Amino acid sequence: MEAARPRGRRRRGTVDRPLNARLVRVSSLVVAPAALALLFSISTTGTLPRPPLDPLFDASVATAVAAELSTEFPSRVPGTDGAAGAARWYSETILALGLPVEEEVWSADLVDLGEVELRNLVTVVPGRSDEAIALVAHRDNSGSGRVAGENASGTAALVELARAFARQGSVPAPLLERTLIFVSTDAGAYGGAGAARFARSSPLAERAVAAIVLNGIGGTGRPRLVLSGGRSRSPARTLVSTASARVAEQVGRSPLLPSALTQLVDLGIPYAAGEQASFLAQGVAAVTLTTDEPAEPDIPVGDPPGPLSEEALGRLGRATEAIVGSIDTSVGAAFPTRDNLFLNDRVASGWTVRLTLVVAVVPFVLGVLDLLVRSRRRRLPLIPGMRGLRTRLFVWSYGGLLLWIGALTGVFPTAAALPLPPTSSFVADWHVAGLAALVVAFALGWLLARRPLVPNIQPTPEERLAGYTTALAWLGAVAVIVALGKPYALVFVLPSLYAWLWLPLLPRLWPRVSMYLIGLLGPVVGLLLLGREVGLGPADTALYVAGLATVGTVTLFTVLLAIAWLAAAAQLAALAFDRYAPYAGGAEPPAPGHVRSAVAHLRRSIARRS
Repeated sequence: MEAARPRGRRRRGTVDRPLNARLVRVSSLVVAPAALALLFSISTTGTLPRPPLDPLFDASVATAVAAELSTEFPSRVPGTDGAAGAARWYSETILALGLPVEEEVWSADLVDLGEVELRNLVTVVPGRSDEAIALVAHRDNSGSGRVAGENASGTAALVELARAFARQGSVPAPLLERTLIFVSTDAGAYGGAGAARFARSSPLAERAVAAIVLNGIGGTGRPRLVLSGGRSRSPARTLVSTASARVAEQVGRSPLLPSALTQLVDLGIPYAAGEQASFLAQGVAAVTLTTDEPAEPDIPVGDPPGPLSEEALGRLGRATEAIVGSIDTSVGAAFPTRDNLFLNDRVASGWTVRLTLVVAVVPFVLGVLDLLVRSRRRRLPLIPGMRGLRTRLFVWSYGGLLLWIGALTGVFPTAAALPLPPTSSFVADWHVAGLAALVVAFALGWLLARRPLVPNIQPTPEERLAGYTTALAWLGAVAVIVALGKPYALVFVLPSLYAWLWLPLLPRLWPRVSMYLIGLLGPVVGLLLLGREVGLGPADTALYVAGLATVGTVTLFTVLLAIAWLAAAAQLAALAFDRYAPYAGGAEPPAPGHVRSAVAHLRRSIARRS
């Protein structure tokens, strides 16, 4: 005789216990091999040897050059007379060293400036090999006066480094193994337009094996390396370890590196500040050398407030010269730009990180597929849940349309697809009236669309489970697309997968609400880390991300994925907060909504007139 089932125990597969938690737990074991591969991939990396000669960088001369540039041309906003004068000053300074200067002039559409004329100034010091090392610094500034000099230190260091490879009277210039390219870029404070132009279109960039970007190296903070790229790429391991070693030799301690979580966010977001990003996007290993200034954005656009530190400028200038020497003597060394995760003195292979993130989706997908099969077997009313999800998808798509309208009306920027400066006017001075109009328009659209979703009566457990099933299945589809197209972006999605998967098992309100909020940690933490990088608060960062979307730095594909995720999040929020109802109360067929009613009315009007 069958033993009696204990009272109060809920059978797996019922409405009260719809999720096969055992399947999810057992299938999570597939993550273990990928995690082990990730752990075993963590290793140290080689460092190029020190150059045979000590650096000759003269800190006092470089400081004087920086002061001259800041004094003669305090405002160097791209497209202005000050910017043109600074370009002439730089050309004359380099020509006085006996080195050639080539000028490239083009136009670009920059945020807050419109279509302006820009200038890159390039100096080539030939070596025995066609392979090249690029030294890059932008000479422009935002003209706001907020930052004294704004990369006058980087430009001055570029001049002083060029001096070391120029002919000194009767003494010939040293002959290098690799060619040196000195690039003074324009619009570095406006998204790095000059660096992007050089990296994408210059034949010299195709010869570069590595690029060192100098940005605000005259600060008093701890030296720091910026590694993020415009795509899911990282600088070569050897370049990062060599740069760290040469800086440590000159400064006395290793430079700061981004945290592992920050690097994951940078790899997941199709955005990167810093001029090194343009070189990495073209497959050139590049790092930015800067200083960490707590009062400034995490990736500064130039020198910190106050006078430059001659000591810091000298140390980082000598470190840069030593890095160039190490790379130059390593003829034949390769500098691949594969994705990596740098952990201080160790590195994890990027493919193992991607594999772990992708495999982590498998238990969720299996759990949702099992839930979907059980729901179909029990003949749950899935169609109303799907209609409700469709309505929420339309609402968020309407929000994306309003974002585009905001760009057309000047609320959000339209410019070249470049990283936006955090000092952009749309962030620093909110277009309050325009933003309010967009918010009101979105609210009205939601009020019109929500009529079939209003919970007039308490939904049945079967209807609630159908709502969960459709939303989780949609979320699983979004996760699979992200895994296939942008694996690193899973760091924003995974918390929502495994927090919201357990919502159907939580009968009480507050546990559900808490679990739902935990699922939001992925995008929230990503937004906070991005805000820290650009030095903005949460509200300003949200506005900043919207601006990245309207200029095209955040791609349309990414925006569509975000809209799809928001639709699932909205339906699960209604369920978690007890505000869910099946579409049109579950009626079949449902009453026509506003859109179908308007279309039917239009058809009748046309029919009557004809």
